[in-house]
Amino acid sequence: MKIMSKAIHKVLLSKSVNKFTHANNLFIANGVLYLTKSEDDLFKHMVRLVCSQQLSLKAANTIWGKIIHQVQYDKLSLAEACNKDYAESLRECGLSSNKVKALQGLKLAFDRGDISNEMITDSSHSQILELVCNIWGFGPWSGDMIAMFYCALPDVWSDGDLILNKGIEKLTKKQAATPNEFLRHFSPFKSYLALHIWKGKNMGLL
Repeated sequence: MKIMSKAIHKVLLSKSVNKFTHANNLFIANGVLYLTKSEDDLFKHMVRLVCSQQLSLKAANTIWGKIIHQVQYDKLSLAEACNKDYAESLRECGLSSNKVKALQGLKLAFDRGDISNEMITDSSHSQILELVCNIWGFGPWSGDMIAMFYCALPDVWSDGDLILNKGIEKLTKKQAATPNEFLRHFSPFKSYLALHIWKGKNMGLL
């Protein structure tokens, strides 16, 4: 995967060097970025995804840490913690009532076989969206993040991500191209473009 990422980085540089100078400068500043499949169990990955919805990375990590600490203290698995009788403990860790409801629905979906590691692995982006969006509390953004960070699909773009939307506006400003034209230009590696925008935002480059 790392070798592939290096090759993709060269493609991004060649695609941007003359046509999109702002993006080219960002790619150079960030260097090679890697996209790798998650080693987590899918259920754990999706529980953590719920924790991160509409929160800063720092806040999400704090809540996640509290949940893991409490679950380990109570000697439960994550799946056991997503039952109704544990709802109050999850709320005390910082989750909203809707997020607790989403986790309960997630457990039921796994118990029913509506979603599984095997069903997600090697699925297309559209197939992942269909599976994920059928679970209450999980929308297209969640499906996009699973496609990108769990399955490591290289050509994912999340229209519902505020940072990505603002980032692409800045990168296309004064470049005589619309955001859609910009995205088409960097396909089939839009996931890597997203990684560069997120890192650029964190580093103060965007």
